[in-house]
Amino acid sequence: MWSFGDLIRNFFTHKDFLPPASMIPGTLFSPLHWVVAACLVALVVGLCLWVRKVPEERLKKIYTVLWAFMVVLEIGKICWEACAGKTVRFEWTGVLPLYPCSVFMYVMPFAIWGSGYVRKAVCGYVCTLGLLGGAINFVYPANVLNNYSAISFAGVQTLFYHGALVFCAVSMLISGYHSFRGVKNWWELLLPVVPMLPVSVVANLVNFSPVGSDYMFFKLESFFFAPIGAATPDWLGVVIVYLCYMVIHGLPYLPSYLAGRRSRCVG
Repeated sequence: MWSFGDLIRNFFTHKDFLPPASMIPGTLFSPLHWVVAACLVALVVGLCLWVRKVPEERLKKIYTVLWAFMVVLEIGKICWEACAGKTVRFEWTGVLPLYPCSVFMYVMPFAIWGSGYVRKAVCGYVCTLGLLGGAINFVYPANVLNNYSAISFAGVQTLFYHGALVFCAVSMLISGYHSFRGVKNWWELLLPVVPMLPVSVVANLVNFSPVGSDYMFFKLESFFFAPIGAATPDWLGVVIVYLCYMVIHGLPYLPSYLAGRRSRCVG
């Protein structure tokens, strides 16, 4: 079993040169993983409480710095994964930033500098699918911590990325930067879906190309989705996943919309 010193010395060591995961402290659901995750949760909670009354312009600066740092780290991780192994190769089936949480990198500038329905749509994505995806990957980063320790470049990057995504979503909601209230029209329930649509098109082009993958889970081949994917044709799997994304994005706004309908009917 590796010591803590071994983790530090091998912080940037690629998985091709690491021993089996059973010998590395801090892999998925190990005590060290939970300790690191708990520390980051405490940090996220503390930061959210701190920014809840911060002026909007200052909050935008915080989001800008976080977004830029997350993009730089993601690019660095992709380059490192491709170049630091035994051979220089680009792993098309898994390293492309085409996951539900990856949408954040492409659309967050519109939440910072956009206005009206554009800002509402992007903040809607961040506070629904972004929040859900960030929270799940923060607790269950199986794609990374099955091979790496939480004390490694890959481990820290994924925990930081998803923790920052959760921070942005929660801070938007508790500061009033965004709200699930005030929905008057049925089509506003679908606004948060819009930011992920361009990314989903690219994801499906890769999924159904000769490269083949399961980006954004449209082929239902990953995790507990696999039995569903095995029992359905590809086109139906894509439809099911799109419908799931629509529900995830729209559900938090549904109580506001229904309450508005009732008040209009009574009035």
